[in-house]
Amino acid sequence: MSNEYENYRSVLKSTLSYVEDSSFSWDDVVGFLVIKLSNTDCLKTNKNRSVSNATQIQLTSRREADGDVRPTEDFFPTLTLNTTFKSWRISVPTRINLKNISSLEGTEFEGDSHWRMDCIQIRRRLLNGENGNPALHICYGDDLKPLRELLGVNDYLVIVKRKSEAVYEAFGVKSDIDLGNGKGMYLQPETSRDKDSTVFAFADLTETRVCGGRNVLLYGVPGCGKSYMIKHTYCKDAHGIERVVFHPDYTYGDFVGQILPITDDEGKIKYEFSPGPFTRILRQAIDNPAKKYCLVIEEINRGNAPAIFGDIFQLLDRDDIGNSAYEITNADVAEKVYGEDSTGKVTLPPNLSILATMNTSDQNVFTLDTAFQRRWNMRMVENDVSKTSIAKKKILDTSITWAQFNDRINSLILSKNVGMASSEDKRLGAYFVTENDLHLYTSEDGISEEEAIMLRFFLIRFLVDQIT
Repeated sequence: MSNEYENYRSVLKSTLSYVEDSSFSWDDVVGFLVIKLSNTDCLKTNKNRSVSNATQIQLTSRREADGDVRPTEDFFPTLTLNTTFKSWRISVPTRINLKNISSLEGTEFEGDSHWRMDCIQIRRRLLNGENGNPALHICYGDDLKPLRELLGVNDYLVIVKRKSEAVYEAFGVKSDIDLGNGKGMYLQPETSRDKDSTVFAFADLTETRVCGGRNVLLYGVPGCGKSYMIKHTYCKDAHGIERVVFHPDYTYGDFVGQILPITDDEGKIKYEFSPGPFTRILRQAIDNPAKKYCLVIEEINRGNAPAIFGDIFQLLDRDDIGNSAYEITNADVAEKVYGEDSTGKVTLPPNLSILATMNTSDQNVFTLDTAFQRRWNMRMVENDVSKTSIAKKKILDTSITWAQFNDRINSLILSKNVGMASSEDKRLGAYFVTENDLHLYTSEDGISEEEAIMLRFFLIRFLVDQIT
């Protein structure tokens, strides 16, 4: 181990000598994480493959022969303060070097400041159930993306620990430099290393995962503003949104994922699990705990929702902060989300919300059973035309506004359907038309008089149809 440490320091000091300055010296380095990238954990890969949003290295806590040295804890001293937690994820401040970025790009660095502050994430989980060994994963997502995009298969990500420093450094090294064939941790020998005085207070490195994830099903008449509310209320500050539309032919495989044939780099056909929108957004949410994510399901009752969700159905039960109250076993999904060393267990994190819409006036579609509905916060979207931006917009060349027309039409609909329990569902939605629909087209719009008349005819016919 000691020889490996010295060899790595020598090679890296020679290869990356240009990064040294008053804030960083290779002589101060007490440990390295060296990660050789595979075709499943780097961005420069076969497009037919699914690429993980995080490069991971398993760091299982273990004691050396003398019973005193714990390499994992030596590299991340904070971990000794958190052994009581079964699982957690924290962000650790990490710098990337812009001279290193320029070198990987093959360009000359221009500028004065050549360090950029980012972070790496440390995840701790128990392998093999409640009594399993604690395993640590080093992951990076969007924070180190500029570096990550420049590293291809067989290139290296190197994370550096300096003595008594709570800030790490991450570097990229091309494959023409031989740093080994796998993933490993290399530490300065205990005999030549003073006890690291780095103090990580858990209060300073708090769990960064956003809480509050929920399942919300918005229902109401067509055009009442369900999708608008999702965009401007529930997903306003979301980092990522995955949107799907359910329909009669939509399946579990479409939604969660399925085994599909692919062609590898050698032209051979093999079968791999291809993730669906649920698995893709789940992986993003897991890899980026400080950001909100939303899975949006439009027209949820136009497909057989309980069948489409399948075993994912169990995850919809959530605790107060948004974690799944229960977990499911799904090896294919777990491997895509958590990596190859996953336990096969899957849960929903609290930074992922699932939002769905449903038109209550739809006929001849799938019904949602009570067991499915109770796992959602059902919220009716009020059909209020006064809140639309086109409420006072006049229709064509008339003096009648959209709000006046909408109110009148809905009054007629309700009067014609007195005694029908579902008459409320048949109303004309406040957002059923757009401003362009109400616009009086003329020759100034680049169309002929005949085309303008035809457009007016279609709009009038459309509106009349809503009454009848």
